[in-house]
Amino acid sequence: MTETKTCPKCGKELEEGYLPGAFSWSAGKSLWRIRKPRRIFGYGCKNCGYVEFYLEKEKKG
Repeated sequence: MTETKTCPKCGKELEEGYLPGAFSWSAGKSLWRIRKPRRIFGYGCKNCGYVEFYLEKEKKG
């Protein structure tokens, strides 16, 4: 993900970052159900501290 994201709280630019140990997201409630995990992209605002997370788009096919 390379597009510029804007903070919904203060309007400043969000900077991409990560959480150590949080590499992917698996949809669903059950720990036993196996699904292909998707990468998590995190963005934080240096101005107000707001943080957003986005999931990698699913690949069709």
